[in-house]
Amino acid sequence: MGPAISHILETEIGEDISLYDPQTEQVTVLNGTASDVWRLADGSYTLQEITQLLASSYQVSPDSIAADVEKAVDELSEAGLIESS
Repeated sequence: MGPAISHILETEIGEDISLYDPQTEQVTVLNGTASDVWRLADGSYTLQEITQLLASSYQVSPDSIAADVEKAVDELSEAGLIESS
């Protein structure tokens, strides 16, 4: 998985993250798993590593969150917020 797109502006509001793409004027509000995935989507981690890190943080099995993490990555990628690889 590639890094977050560099021109995206990020604002934290409580535990949620709002992202703004000035090129498209699109605003995306992330919550829960998507916010945590965004924080880790710097190109340093694979999907499996992000799943492992979040599972450890949430104190759950990786299998129980793998689908949610993958969905968050897919949605961030489809929205043009992270680079897909």
